Amino acid sequence: MEMIGKSAPATASSFDALFGILVEPAATFARLAPQSAARRGAWLPVVALLAASAIVLAWYFLGFVDYAWLQERMLDAVADAAEREQAAKMAMSQQTMGIVSVVGAVVAMLAGFALYGLYFLVVAKVRNQDFGFRHGFALSAWASVPSLLLLPLGAMQILLSADGRLPYEALNPTSLNQLLFHFDESHPLAGPLESLSIPAIWSIALLAIGYQAWTGCSRGAALRIVLLPHLVVYGSWLAYALSKIA
Repeated sequence: MEMIGKSAPATASSFDALFGILVEPAATFARLAPQSAARRGAWLPVVALLAASAIVLAWYFLGFVDYAWLQERMLDAVADAAEREQAAKMAMSQQTMGIVSVVGAVVAMLAGFALYGLYFLVVAKVRNQDFGFRHGFALSAWASVPSLLLLPLGAMQILLSADGRLPYEALNPTSLNQLLFHFDESHPLAGPLESLSIPAIWSIALLAIGYQAWTGCSRGAALRIVLLPHLVVYGSWLAYALSKIA
């Protein structure tokens, strides 16, 4: 089955594309031609993703969590006594923690899109393709639309927890750690397994579909190009975590 929809309409609004990415990604990416995506930019998915992340984090840190419990839990995760004492002295207020978390999430997300843009730009140079930084930035933003599902999922977790003692990582109940492994946050494998979630894996698949649609390369080439940085990053992270267990 081909990834590129052959009977897709020539145009589509950005709002239609937000939903279409989830239900008919090949046809939607085909409608979002690279030139159109670069000209139109990725403002809609970027704004939607940043807003969803900011809403969940602000709600969690500023309007929900039992902050004294959260601080104690964070300190308990520090194994070294000296480091734990130093962390206790440098503890932020609840308001500061909320602001730092929201700003950090916004910066990290934009930096992630920019890194994808640079990666796809380098790949385009190697493969002699007309695929610029803006195309890569836009592609990564559109492919990240499944992360919008974390807003209702996080809200559901908050609403179902009445005492304010919900671990931060539980805001995403679709991570591999939350679904299958249930490692404590101090476990070396908790980090990489929390970062791998159903929306994250879904987004990787969308990157491959979108890259094929926008460049016309083969399905195999799209998968190799998209999977390479993820295999390097997650492979290195898992190797480091396993070395700490051994």
